Amino acid sequence: MVIDELFGLLPRPAQPREQGTAPEWGTVTSKLGGPLPTDYMQFVDHYGSGTINGFLTVLNPFSANPHVNLLDQVFAQLSALRELRSSYPEDFPFPLFFEPGGLLPWAVSNEGDVFCWSTVGASGLWEVVTVPRRDSPEHFKMSMSQFLARGLTGQLKTSALPPYFASGIGSFEPHPA
Repeated sequence: MVIDELFGLLPRPAQPREQGTAPEWGTVTSKLGGPLPTDYMQFVDHYGSGTINGFLTVLNPFSANPHVNLLDQVFAQLSALRELRSSYPEDFPFPLFFEPGGLLPWAVSNEGDVFCWSTVGASGLWEVVTVPRRDSPEHFKMSMSQFLARGLTGQLKTSALPPYFASGIGSFEPHPA
């Protein structure tokens, strides 16, 4: 599995919170109009809701917290990205979800950075686009779990991840109930 590399670097919580069932995943994909990447769904199933290295929160469609719920945050983040694209079209040439190949947010940082998929092609092949708060967007030809694994090991250079994120072995702090 693509996510196995990440499993070796980011210990899973003993009791993950807010995981989904197969029927619930079906509802989520129906609301979004298609399947999500398998490694993302596996991440949510194994980790639940929480924060990686005190910095990055993967949005979870099953979270009771609207600030980290994928379905709530997709629209909030897309609204902010739409404004960014309108203000700086030369620096932000990306289409946005629900446009063909549009960016779909999957994570946020505690500094306001947004991590998206470029929804070009089949969901298992979606690549990562970061939208750092203080820099230009960056495109990475890798999956979400590859991006996180390489970010944790320091193999990935991006202004969207602070130097301390590259800890080698990450920590996952579940969100409180």
